[in-house]
Amino acid sequence: MLIVNADLDGCRVDVRFNQRIEEVAAGLKPRPDEQVVDAQGGALLPGLHDHHMHFLATAAWANSVDCGGLLISDARSLRQLLQQQSGEGWLRGVNYHESVAGDLLRWQIDELIDQRPVRIQHRSGKVWMLNSAAVERINLQAFANQQGVEVDAQGVVTGRLFRLDDWLREQLASDLVTDVKALSDELSSYGITGFTDTSATNTDTTAALFADWRSQGILRQRALLMGGDQLRDGPLKIILDEDALPPLPDLIARLGRARAAGRSFAFHCVSHVELLYALSALDAVKTDHRDRIEHAAVVFDEALPMLRESGVSVVTQPGFLWQRGARYLQDINDREVNYLYRHAGIAAAGINVVVSSDAPYGPLNPWQVLHTATDRTTREGVIIGAGECVDVETALTGYLRHPQCLTQPPRRITVGVAADICVLKKPWREAVKNVLDVAVLATVCDGELIYQAADPRPTVGI
Repeated sequence: MLIVNADLDGCRVDVRFNQRIEEVAAGLKPRPDEQVVDAQGGALLPGLHDHHMHFLATAAWANSVDCGGLLISDARSLRQLLQQQSGEGWLRGVNYHESVAGDLLRWQIDELIDQRPVRIQHRSGKVWMLNSAAVERINLQAFANQQGVEVDAQGVVTGRLFRLDDWLREQLASDLVTDVKALSDELSSYGITGFTDTSATNTDTTAALFADWRSQGILRQRALLMGGDQLRDGPLKIILDEDALPPLPDLIARLGRARAAGRSFAFHCVSHVELLYALSALDAVKTDHRDRIEHAAVVFDEALPMLRESGVSVVTQPGFLWQRGARYLQDINDREVNYLYRHAGIAAAGINVVVSSDAPYGPLNPWQVLHTATDRTTREGVIIGAGECVDVETALTGYLRHPQCLTQPPRRITVGVAADICVLKKPWREAVKNVLDVAVLATVCDGELIYQAADPRPTVGI
């Protein structure tokens, strides 16, 4: 396959490839029957890799009701939203925050909607809340002793499930709709050729499922999975919840077993306490520069020396500032708000930082993420932590890092590398002026054209 008339580092080039890039030069001539894509002067980039997302949850999001949207402000508006959904089967809600209608137990959800089974996920992603119809549909009371199933003082299930995504998915196997192909196609349209699924519940069975989708051509991206102890390969995902931290000796022993098996670590750290706890555990095991801190949502300056010494990379999500900024300003104290999802300050301390989406909880579109990294502006136009802004090229570098080791140099378009390619509709000098307006002309993964825009723009001179 041949891409012609592309902008690579400000020069007009052509690129020939099969699974790997074979030639990068000007004036390459098409071979007989060779497929040709005219880049029309558009920028040529390596395919983007989203280093933190939840694929299945994102696929299911398309069939869900957003319970935390801009127009959902109280119980009345939430009740109206739920009641107006058509159908009689399961209703799936997402993105709920207690500022809308308080903590939701089954009885509170019954007051909103009781004529059909409903499950609503908290914005944090760690809690599912079911109404009584849903509790009865899956016979939840029979699982009252299951870890993560909340019960009241009388032993009655409240409908709240903590960190039980996979278990709930199993109960609803015939009901859950996850349009894998549609999500893969959407990723392709953004120029994404790979992603890291960071779900702690991933197992070898999950990995086999992803491999099967890939072999069938349903999933076009390369996928790196991290998961728990039941996943043999890939980073060990460690969930740290400040209100339920594991005993430190137990955590260190778990890390030791995983390290002995050749695995790296990825710590879910949202609060300052969770971050310090992760760094304390890391200090007791052998250093591996593949280790990561996921989110690092709040990082105070006093934690920076410890972060640097640990050798970890920080995988952050500036898109949350755009998507949830108004709520952060309302709910988070003044001391923390300017330390949210930092970038420039962490990088200045000598720590590797990459951006990602955390879809579906953050915006999936990488160009929205990159834009927010540069201006840190909420939907309402308020800037959060102006000193943490970075330029577009710095933010983009995060999407070009090697998924297996984020400290390696960013991937480049050069002879011999895997043919994972993103072609924009504009030269980079134009695209960089407003990445929010970036459109992708073509996406290639593993040498195959997985996306081509239906209405390519006219050639733009370089």
